Amino acid sequence: MAVSGRPRALYQRIADKIRTEIAHGTLGPGARLPTEAEIATEWETTRSTAVQGLKVLVNEGLIISDRPRGYFVRSRRPMVYRPQAEFSKRPLSPEMDAFLSQMTEDGREASQDIEVRVITPSPEIRDRLRLREGELVAVRRRVRFVDNVPYNTNDSHYPLSRVQDSEIMNPDDIARGANTVLAELGYEQVRALDEIQIRMPTPDEADRLQLGPGTPVAVHVCTGYTEDGTPVRAVVNVLPGDRHVITYERSRPSLGSDPVIRPAAQEDLETVIDLWNHAASWLRDRGSDQWQYPPRAERIQENIAAGECWIVEDDGLPIATVTVDDHADSDFWRPEEAAEPALYVHRMAVRRDVSGLELGSAMLDWASRRAADQGKRWLRLDAWRDNGGLHDYYSSRGFTHVRTVEASGRQSGALFQRPAGEERGIGPTLTPAS
Repeated sequence: MAVSGRPRALYQRIADKIRTEIAHGTLGPGARLPTEAEIATEWETTRSTAVQGLKVLVNEGLIISDRPRGYFVRSRRPMVYRPQAEFSKRPLSPEMDAFLSQMTEDGREASQDIEVRVITPSPEIRDRLRLREGELVAVRRRVRFVDNVPYNTNDSHYPLSRVQDSEIMNPDDIARGANTVLAELGYEQVRALDEIQIRMPTPDEADRLQLGPGTPVAVHVCTGYTEDGTPVRAVVNVLPGDRHVITYERSRPSLGSDPVIRPAAQEDLETVIDLWNHAASWLRDRGSDQWQYPPRAERIQENIAAGECWIVEDDGLPIATVTVDDHADSDFWRPEEAAEPALYVHRMAVRRDVSGLELGSAMLDWASRRAADQGKRWLRLDAWRDNGGLHDYYSSRGFTHVRTVEASGRQSGALFQRPAGEERGIGPTLTPAS
């Protein structure tokens, strides 16, 4: 029997109600809340209990106290913070640095205070820049303002020995960017390591950013590296949680090179089974009953021994498998068809994290070339009868639907073929392993 928890205290329920009204937009940004006395009357409680509930919301950063006017819903207009924009191309002669340009484009008033110091780095910065004990850094300390409110701090640390005679030491905007200056000094950054931590601010951070109580910050530490792996810059960005939305834009990388196709070896049995199970799991999650049975390891072993099972690799990582043989399944193909020279495709499976790169099409083209090289007339396959999407896929890849056969105990039976040697040219070219 479930045991109910203790009832929430009255001040918490007061805070819950107001929090819900803010979340649902009943109390919008800048809205004035009922007074402490009005809340006490509504809840038939004391004024001190009402104050206690309001303090919860103040500490959460949802409302502000502006005595003697009262309590107000905090207005929020977060800045979109894009760490990956650092390496975006910039105009050759920009009028403003990247931050000022972004805010101007967003129609907001922006400014920044900059100071440059020479300091002994903290252990965190020293480790990231791989500095010796006692080695100094130059730090460009910035407080960035948006609409006259301090929005974030940006403290960029550089080994002093690399920048001491450069523009980086001047407490002024560098329109073309400090990264460009660093590159001109021979320290071009080609990659960066980003680390993000969420915590409450230190007293110094709260003072620089004029933070009210209960406002957490995201701390983004970015370390920049040259081509040879030398760290040349460590930046600490402090982003108040009520003023920022951190946005990362990502795209799936293409294949590292032309994928390689090779015959599977006996030690690849588990790899082939894993690829098959991976595809079966994906089909199950989408409501398909295709391949929802244990893989036939003995059959796969036989195919491997006969040189009929193949693995596709990208930079040495197995990403797909296919089996190609010349055995016509008597449950599906008529004797006169089985007498025709043909190759048959089975167990074609692709890892889902490389789906959309047309590896299936590439394997079908490879199998078609193989069939032609062996003097075959047809490339054939049998597909799951109920998988209409798969039927459409094969049709779009040049296969003709021959017929659908219902064999006892078999869920497959939609038969397709296309002429050997015919290629669609969709997807990467599979390179035979050397």
